[in-house]
Amino acid sequence: MQVFRAGNLIPGTAPANSIHTRCYQHHSEMTLPKLASNEDGLPYACRELACLVHYTRSRGYFLNTPDRGMIDKYPGPREHCSIDGYPMYLLEVQPEHPSFRLWRCPKCKMSRVGGALI
Repeated sequence: MQVFRAGNLIPGTAPANSIHTRCYQHHSEMTLPKLASNEDGLPYACRELACLVHYTRSRGYFLNTPDRGMIDKYPGPREHCSIDGYPMYLLEVQPEHPSFRLWRCPKCKMSRVGGALI
């Protein structure tokens, strides 16, 4: 997010629920619990019924289950920002290009496509 101040464009801090993370399995936008904020540390959850995929800014993607075997078998993506180390989230997919994945850092807003920072 960028903000105009005195005629200049400067980086701004995005509101807590302005990130639009997607489930890496279903590619649907994930949701925060009602009335949640960035300070709550509550996870984003996939909208699909019975999907266990969750995301938090500090932890990244994880499966919300006590089944350690399932967690080990399906670890999920581990994309981290090379600038600040935060777990990146899936921002965009393109159905016409199945291998396309746009990842974004929730802290510095740096993006990565196919391993390249943009």
